Amino acid sequence: MKKTSMFALMILVFMLTSISAQNLLDVKLRVFEGDRVGPTKPPEFVTSSYIRPTITASIRTDFGLEKEKSQIQRVFNLLDVNLLTEADLGLNIENPVSMRHYFRLNSHQYMISIHLIDWDMKGQFLIVVNEESEKNKPQNVLTTEMTLLGGNIAVFGFESREGKPYFMSFYVSGPKNKMLPPPPPPPPSPPRAVKAKIVEFEKGAVKAQGLIKPPSVLKRIDPHYPVEARKLGKSGVVILNVRIDEEGKVEGVLVLRSLSEILDKAALDAVKQWEYEPFVLEGKPRKLVFTVTVRFKLK
Repeated sequence: MKKTSMFALMILVFMLTSISAQNLLDVKLRVFEGDRVGPTKPPEFVTSSYIRPTITASIRTDFGLEKEKSQIQRVFNLLDVNLLTEADLGLNIENPVSMRHYFRLNSHQYMISIHLIDWDMKGQFLIVVNEESEKNKPQNVLTTEMTLLGGNIAVFGFESREGKPYFMSFYVSGPKNKMLPPPPPPPPSPPRAVKAKIVEFEKGAVKAQGLIKPPSVLKRIDPHYPVEARKLGKSGVVILNVRIDEEGKVEGVLVLRSLSEILDKAALDAVKQWEYEPFVLEGKPRKLVFTVTVRFKLK
């Protein structure tokens, strides 16, 4: 009977532990000290910034220190970045309480308090930083709200009275069922030969980017959807680089993202017949290069 009761108790403890682990947010906190380029400015808050690892999965999961330091150094234009302290914190989503971490810097003690306001696959947090003294009341250094996404490093900073920059980073890594799925990796860069072809194609023309928008279409011919492609179930988009002359007529089309040879040809044949509103810059008609997407969708 005792063995049965003990076994049942062990199962209950295991179940409660598993439930607790499923609702426990894993938050990694790091505090950095930075060396700024150039003369020190008057103390002010440092603009918030988000560092989103997108190159390899190892950056997201391993939370590499050197990688993070180099990105903070680049984003905030610093000479150097040094780690002061770090801590692994846990927060129960179902019963949130403030997480606190203390550290000392140049004989001053600081308390960082992180309070969860709301969590729905991403979290709204209240961040409070106080400078504490044995004789005086705690003095607030920073109070701000921040949205933290799972798998992303949120970085923001503040300055000391002497104008020394400090940065705090937060990284939420679990539980996995409470995280938003990671964004898809960026498309691979085109090889050098393709880049050279694009540069040659755009030479002598203005590129539609920034404040320069693509022109309006005056004449549009819908692409023919080849029967062969339909039978094979081929669909998707063909992305083209289009070049128009001073009169708005298409003088060149280059495939940037191919779908298939037969659908690429259908897109090219159609777009070459399009006519656009002439592009005028500073009172003079100019050649223009811009991107056009042709979509083939099966009904």
